[in-house]
Amino acid sequence: MTGWNRPALWRAVVAAASVGLIGLAGGLAEGADLRPGAFTGGVSGGFLGDTPDGTAFAVNLNAERILLENFSVGPLLQLGVTGDSSQVGLSGQVKYWIDIPNTGKKLKVTPQIGLGFVHNSFRRGDTSWLIPLGVGADYALTDRLNLTGTFLLNVSDLDTGRGSGANAMPGLTVGVRF
Repeated sequence: MTGWNRPALWRAVVAAASVGLIGLAGGLAEGADLRPGAFTGGVSGGFLGDTPDGTAFAVNLNAERILLENFSVGPLLQLGVTGDSSQVGLSGQVKYWIDIPNTGKKLKVTPQIGLGFVHNSFRRGDTSWLIPLGVGADYALTDRLNLTGTFLLNVSDLDTGRGSGANAMPGLTVGVRF
């Protein structure tokens, strides 16, 4: 595989973001509500460093099911693009929600870890396992809309052209959860 169809990738990103915004507008989930059994989702954008083709523009999409009051699981889709490559990562994430005192339960810190796979189309392309490890902040703007910021360190074995062995791709995104 020499590369991915970039217009098709961008159409998929726009479609996924549109579905997320429709869910936001329709109030399908309450972002600030972390009751067991509830579903929540989000979209964010930012940067992903040290990909095989350097720093990439990143879009992350996530969905989560709250299992316990402060514990959730769900998929995370990470998309990254540079001038010469596209990268897609898919993982299952486990997240713990920690209330920050004296914020009226509006601000939470969210450590998380996941396991999945990643593919990058740079040069001859490569696919690898993926371990996203990170921490985020989640602030309730309203009952249905939260502002998020997430730092993820994506550990993988993608061939970066600089030798063999695991590498780490740091990413920083800002977005919304609904």
